[in-house]
Amino acid sequence: MPSKLNDEHYRNMSRDERMNIPRWRSAALGQFNEENRTVEMSFASETPCLDWWGDKEILRCNDEAMNTERFAAGVMPILFNHKRDAVVGKPTRIWTESGRAYAEIQFAQTEEAEKIMGLVKDGFIRGVSVGYRVNEWTLIEKGHKSEDGIEGPAWIATRWEVFEASIVTVPADASVGVGRSLPFPDDFENNIVPERSSGELKGGEKMSTDEKGKPTEEKRDANPTGVASAASPVNEDEIRAAAQRKERQRCTDINTLCDKFDIESEQRSKWINDGTNVETVNRELLEVLSTRNATRVSVKPEMGAAEEDKLRAAYRDGLALRSGIAIAKPADGAEKMRGMSQRDIARDILMRAGEKDVLQLNADELFVRAMSSSTYSDLLNATVKLSMSQGYAEVDTTFEAWTVEGTLSDFKTAYRYKLGGAQEPELIPENGEFTHAKLDKEKTAVQLGTDGIAWNYTRQLFINDDLDILAKFPYRIAAAFKRKINRLAYTALAGITYSSANGNLAAKAGVPSTETLSAARQLLRKQKDFSKKYSLNLNAKYLIIPSTYETTAEQLLRSLADPAGAHSGVANVFRNSLDIVVDTALDDINANAWYIAAAKNQVEGIEISYLNGNKTPILESKDSFDTLARSFRMYLDFGIAALDYRGFVKNTGK
Repeated sequence: MPSKLNDEHYRNMSRDERMNIPRWRSAALGQFNEENRTVEMSFASETPCLDWWGDKEILRCNDEAMNTERFAAGVMPILFNHKRDAVVGKPTRIWTESGRAYAEIQFAQTEEAEKIMGLVKDGFIRGVSVGYRVNEWTLIEKGHKSEDGIEGPAWIATRWEVFEASIVTVPADASVGVGRSLPFPDDFENNIVPERSSGELKGGEKMSTDEKGKPTEEKRDANPTGVASAASPVNEDEIRAAAQRKERQRCTDINTLCDKFDIESEQRSKWINDGTNVETVNRELLEVLSTRNATRVSVKPEMGAAEEDKLRAAYRDGLALRSGIAIAKPADGAEKMRGMSQRDIARDILMRAGEKDVLQLNADELFVRAMSSSTYSDLLNATVKLSMSQGYAEVDTTFEAWTVEGTLSDFKTAYRYKLGGAQEPELIPENGEFTHAKLDKEKTAVQLGTDGIAWNYTRQLFINDDLDILAKFPYRIAAAFKRKINRLAYTALAGITYSSANGNLAAKAGVPSTETLSAARQLLRKQKDFSKKYSLNLNAKYLIIPSTYETTAEQLLRSLADPAGAHSGVANVFRNSLDIVVDTALDDINANAWYIAAAKNQVEGIEISYLNGNKTPILESKDSFDTLARSFRMYLDFGIAALDYRGFVKNTGK
């Protein structure tokens, strides 16, 4: 085994050697469960990250790709600081979900484990290092793409195995967190390094390489890396400790320089992830400072409006899908976005906008910074609007079938006029005058009102990644707007003056039947104009009933034979002659009364008026500095008026 696994050693590795080298990822512990002595972590995702050589590495996180044989066999310990004689627990579960890999750790009941568990419980230790090895690669060369759009050069691990996890006091790079992937610097012994496995190129062909990284068909030696066999005497702890000290010192020195000269996080991460030594960083830092201080016009690259709209649509649909809202055609990329938390999305938006030190922001700072971003604010608005629109469109209401729709341009009282006197036009004799219609006696007032509700998307909801206020709440509120209009329409229907004088109240009460429906239909046909001279011959179009009569009405209007007939040979004259409208709003008003109505616009009926024809709620939002939140409000301007009693006949029912 080499005495020092230095930068030069890694840089000179062939592609085949890189395939076989063990790797590790940093992760952070989740919430501690004191009762079960357990803690969870997410240690891998399918998000591309740079490996030590600067290539993208992607771990496929699904049950087929992740090999958990060591866990199943009970030989996967949980260590402390990678010390093999410091076993502090065991994994109780390892699983994949939504493109991420998770593990649950249970602490042992030993003195050493109790100490470590106490530090984890109190928040003094949060770091984890998970070791794994890749058994099968798919390589995407530069200029090529994978089937799911990953651009080369990239290394995709399609089969990999978790073999060790350690709770660590000092992660290699706390600023990177979950997703950083590097070679394992100190576990090259034979019991971890696997037999050489061939990789796959684009198209799936198998390959191997010679010492210079060129493809070859020849078999390589059984020990291609030159790593010593198990018989070689080595001090593993000493090598491990030295490598960790060196790596920590390198990262500390680079971070100190970057903090001193205000270097952007992207450049900082590149130096750290690429394994660049401090001497090289100092040299390149001079070039960065020289470029920064040069007198020139700085042009910041910006994302095009169309691309930004596509990205926002993907985030919006991803949040909606995650909250359970069905979308017929989600935007491209929405399925991948649905696994991201609100904080993940906020960080991504800020980083795309060129914001500095985004990864170092705590949850409170991230919320404030995100709320100042127009892109993130637009995303919140778009998500709420999508939820609102679907809630209003998908709610099951029935008033639209038999009411008429009107438009008003302001909130002043308006009037709907009806013709007085003889409605029929009169013959004009030669040189005679037109007869003026009388409009002053028959008119009905209509006026708009505004219904609305407000709510906040708060800092706590952002930190808790609670989507209800963004997705579910607007859906339900929009549905409530439409249900209220529906309820008020039926209230107006029931509130019309029904009387024998108006000729719109059935003389004989009873459930819908051939007899009662025939009598109601006759009353509707005999309705007269306002002069009381001429019959309007209105045809019944709708049977409007509470749910009390739903089955009775279905039998009455769908049966071939008259349900009231003495035998089946009596034809049902009402079969399919009326549209049945059933609504429980009538149950709440009067569960016995039912109505028939003429077709729309035969006479003035019940009108639902909207301001300038806008039938859907209006959404507005703004930042609320008083409550650390984004405030939303939803409102709708509408009015309901019963214009004419003559288009409806009522039967008080059983």
